[in-house]
Amino acid sequence: MDEKNNGDCYLCGKNLSKTAMKNHILKSHNEEKDGKECYLLKIEGVADDNYWLYIDVPLDKSLSTVDSFLRKIWLECCGHLSEFNTKAYGKISSGKKLENFNAGEEFIHIYDFGTTTESTITVMGNIKRKPQKDIVRLLARNTPPVFTCAKCGKEADLVCGICLYESDNPFYCMKCSEEHKCGSDMFLPVTNSPRMGECGYTGELDDFFFDPAVLKTI
Repeated sequence: MDEKNNGDCYLCGKNLSKTAMKNHILKSHNEEKDGKECYLLKIEGVADDNYWLYIDVPLDKSLSTVDSFLRKIWLECCGHLSEFNTKAYGKISSGKKLENFNAGEEFIHIYDFGTTTESTITVMGNIKRKPQKDIVRLLARNTPPVFTCAKCGKEADLVCGICLYESDNPFYCMKCSEEHKCGSDMFLPVTNSPRMGECGYTGELDDFFFDPAVLKTI
């Protein structure tokens, strides 16, 4: 099992590979009776698919709901424009409802047309759930990657926006960042997102913190 690609089930705490997580969710967290009909969506970073999410969204909701969620958990920094498209049909309306897609279909979400972050969204199949407070339910997410400081080797806190494109290791701890040649204003925090280090992105807008110890007490 490739631990680099592992993630946590936010419903029970199980740590599994991205592929195994789909089967786990459908087998262990699928309400078979009287549940709300949803689509299970897998979302991956295009530039780095080690960043991934599983969510479920009711079939009667539109792509704009998915866009709002991705902005909160992965993307939002400066209110950039975004769109969805497919290889076959090009741009698709954010008002298109999920019920108009079929299992197995794949499309791309694009955020920011300058420092662009793209995400691949795949319809994995149907899933039922109990009534939820939030429209989008986060089911699973990749385990946050750990990066080491390029200078001292300790766990990194920051990423340099210049070195991100010019160096094999653009990561630094707080202490070493103070002496970095690019300057302190070039640093952004390490985040669990494919948008890390881009534009002004500093992290998720909502609290999606995961603690498996908490699940054991529920």
